[in-house]
Amino acid sequence: MPVHGDLDPGGVIRCRGKPDMKPGPNLKGARLLLVEDDDINREVALDLLQGEGVDVDTAVNGREALDKLSAGRYDGVLMDCQMPVMDGFAATRALRKLPGLDSLPVIAMTASSTLDDRDQALAAGMNDHIAKPIDIDEVIQTLARWVSPRPKEAVPDVDPRLHSLPGLDGVEALKRMRGNEALLRKSLQRFLQAYADFEPRFQSTWSSAEAEGARRMAHDLQSLAGTLGMKALRQHALALEQACIAGDAAAVPARLQDLSAELAVVLAGLAAWAQSD
Repeated sequence: MPVHGDLDPGGVIRCRGKPDMKPGPNLKGARLLLVEDDDINREVALDLLQGEGVDVDTAVNGREALDKLSAGRYDGVLMDCQMPVMDGFAATRALRKLPGLDSLPVIAMTASSTLDDRDQALAAGMNDHIAKPIDIDEVIQTLARWVSPRPKEAVPDVDPRLHSLPGLDGVEALKRMRGNEALLRKSLQRFLQAYADFEPRFQSTWSSAEAEGARRMAHDLQSLAGTLGMKALRQHALALEQACIAGDAAAVPARLQDLSAELAVVLAGLAAWAQSD
């Protein structure tokens, strides 16, 4: 596919292909494939997009995405880049070889917004790039460049009780949920259940010399923590992921200890909130 696109001030191509700038009031009726391996991140993105009137199908890895793309018609793909079985880069390279999919809009979702990430996404054949944690306004604006634009909506006030949850910015979290308080509540409850035993699970994975599995656990946590407004926890998870990448046997336990302390505070607050909800 020929490369066109917008340039950053430094002359770096920010997106691949030519965005569809036809006018349109919203994304209602667009059919998208959401490819994300983390259950909670996937559910959050699914509910937010459906709230915009988007018809969303899901896949948990690149291989499943290819199967669905081969069998059905989609107007675009939101593709996580780091996934088991087949990552987003490999999946995009493969789908570009499928009949009729050489120009299908594929939007990369990564844990950072560095030029390296964007360059890698473009080189794999993706059209554009958004960074996690998911900002629904950014997602809608990016999709609008390729599918159809929609106006921004006002975000309602947050439940006052969410202001007092330790380690969590309820206002920011609700904005990321596009004001969907029911979705935020459900996501926090799922987080409480899913991450209560994170420390022993991580220790077991790391001690089994499964460095990549441990790194992925930290990666998934930092991504989700950002989505849920847990800023300090996200920073600790990022530090733990970086220690895993470096293979630093001394730093990993220290970073895990820091993360576990913050996670305990967050979980305790969520547990008290859930009991009073």
